[in-house]
Amino acid sequence: MTDGERRSTHEPIYRVVRLVSTSTESWEDAARRGVRVAAKTYPSPTGARVSEMDTLLVDGQVVRYRLKLELAVRVDRKRPSPVAGAAPVVVKRYLIVANQTLAGDVIPRLVAERAAAGPSEFHLLVPATRSKETQRLMTGVADPMSGYTVVAPEDLSVARARDREQAEQRLATFLVRLSDHRASLTSEVAGHDPFAAIANVLERSSFDEIIISTLPTSVSRWLKMDLPSRVERAFSLPVVVVHPPGQ
Repeated sequence: MTDGERRSTHEPIYRVVRLVSTSTESWEDAARRGVRVAAKTYPSPTGARVSEMDTLLVDGQVVRYRLKLELAVRVDRKRPSPVAGAAPVVVKRYLIVANQTLAGDVIPRLVAERAAAGPSEFHLLVPATRSKETQRLMTGVADPMSGYTVVAPEDLSVARARDREQAEQRLATFLVRLSDHRASLTSEVAGHDPFAAIANVLERSSFDEIIISTLPTSVSRWLKMDLPSRVERAFSLPVVVVHPPGQ
């Protein structure tokens, strides 16, 4: 490992926590209250930025000041060493987003490569991608007399449940293949919107890199919705896109 790589490994990692704080006195008091209360959950925030501010008026008088704050919080990447008596190790965390590519070899190979490079933790996020049947029901078929789209709610509910069940089955089958990494791997199935699913995960956890495993450009819905660029812009994290080999 070079000196540059060693410094990079020990550089602190930060995450951004967004919150809304109010005060009946002033914006300054709202900012102080927001930082003070947030520090109970996120110890030692290192900086804060006001992203938005407004007031609530009653009869033309200010009765409440409101701020939207963004706090920079240092992320703890230290974990106990597997060697008794040794110093804690510093891990890198990876968020892997995949569904239909779970059956291939690209993700197991990627996990093995990242794990071999140093202590690592992985979270596998599986959005329940909409099936063609769900898409058809959501689009609906217009009634020729009224012009209204008629879809039985129970049919759509069943189709969505089936999409989630398929995602859960893919995930369960896939996890068997990664049994060697189960100690450093967590996973979940989420709703059909991959961007919203990623945002929800990032609200409660932090990562050094996001890896999106998807189908080739010609058939990938995620690429057609420009998911990688949207995620990179929104969360300021490096995003890597991988495809099944040969595609």
